[in-house]
Amino acid sequence: MMHVEQVRQALLHDPNKGIRMIVGAYERGLDQAYTTEEHGNTRCLIEAIAGGPLETIPWAVYNAVGAVYPYLTREQKDNALREILRILDRRNYLEVNGGHGGYGHTPGIREPLLLSDIAVVRPLYWPGLFEEDHLFRDNPTWADWKANVMLENGMFNPRVVNSDFCVAYRLLRNDLRGHPEAYSVEANPAFLERTLHGIVAMRFGPKQRQEDSDQGRERLRELLPESVQDRVERDWADPAMFSW
Repeated sequence: MMHVEQVRQALLHDPNKGIRMIVGAYERGLDQAYTTEEHGNTRCLIEAIAGGPLETIPWAVYNAVGAVYPYLTREQKDNALREILRILDRRNYLEVNGGHGGYGHTPGIREPLLLSDIAVVRPLYWPGLFEEDHLFRDNPTWADWKANVMLENGMFNPRVVNSDFCVAYRLLRNDLRGHPEAYSVEANPAFLERTLHGIVAMRFGPKQRQEDSDQGRERLRELLPESVQDRVERDWADPAMFSW
């Protein structure tokens, strides 16, 4: 994970430099993980057999970007997004979104602003809200969530949750038997704001027509608890800038 730590440090201290390092950190990290003295580099073979790379390294790279993503300018976010798409666009979309039956790339992205921007410009890469079904089966009450999944600061335990955004989105949904009102009160306030921003971005980012936007607003009123419906800043990736 040395290469991931290098890009993480660069993103913290010189974001523009760190953005240019994203793809290299991903490639070198996987090459190192799949190289042994006995067999050499077996990355291509193992990825072909497994249907993709070991998710630990891609997730670490994406989440290093996600850790600084909220603090970047829109131009820097777009540049970071392009670098991540250089990785994702070379893969089968089912590998990316986890639809091939494994963990995938995007199911491990924690930051709402990053994952929602990816979903706005590449809807096929959205992992959905059911990757971590077991959390909802194993924790039927809000008391269970507080005891087993939540931390005192209102965030999720990273050893339990893979994608904080996906889990938070599902908890906020009135129609998916989550805990919308309880979670909206107990969630980390800054993370909740970014989660709401991400939800709205995915609802309105791809919309071009006024009637689509009107339908999107009405749908959000149905899905989200009333207490959070107006707490959104409108700023997300422009799909027109990220054509295939």
